[in-house]
Amino acid sequence: MTALLHVRAQRPLPAELAMPPSEPIDVVELIDVTELGAPLGIKCRIRIVPALADRVDTADVLRQLVSTLTATAHDPQLAPMRVVVLHGELPELGGFHSVRDGMRFVQRVHAGIGGVSDSGHILAFAVTGRHGAELVVFWLWLHTMPYHTAPPMLIITSASLFEGRGRGLEQLAFSVPRRPR
Repeated sequence: MTALLHVRAQRPLPAELAMPPSEPIDVVELIDVTELGAPLGIKCRIRIVPALADRVDTADVLRQLVSTLTATAHDPQLAPMRVVVLHGELPELGGFHSVRDGMRFVQRVHAGIGGVSDSGHILAFAVTGRHGAELVVFWLWLHTMPYHTAPPMLIITSASLFEGRGRGLEQLAFSVPRRPR
């Protein structure tokens, strides 16, 4: 029976079950800037989109983030971001963001509006870049599943990541520790 299963597994799939060919997508490899955040009191991994790193002073952006999170210490909307970024802890499970929450926030970013997402996992504000104002987006990447947990990561990007056909968060490439087999 085992041999039969192995033989059947090697046969090609029928055409109706085969996956259609897909076009490749561009991938943006993020820059690890965790060591810039550590002296500022940031307790999570930090990655930034290279194009944004070319347009802003990353250390200044991180200082402004810490200042914002510290100045809003009693704002419950920013609690999930503060817990991860300044304390290195995971937020309560009930605080995980939904796709709908993310999409509403992306619409605001498209309109040039900063602020905090409903879940508190995405924050955007303007910073002074090398060529003028930049709307910077801070996105908490939380990967927790029953079988795998990766440390939280703060991804720093710009509004331009959310614009245009074929562009978006699916382009981001970063290393995720794998669970040993």
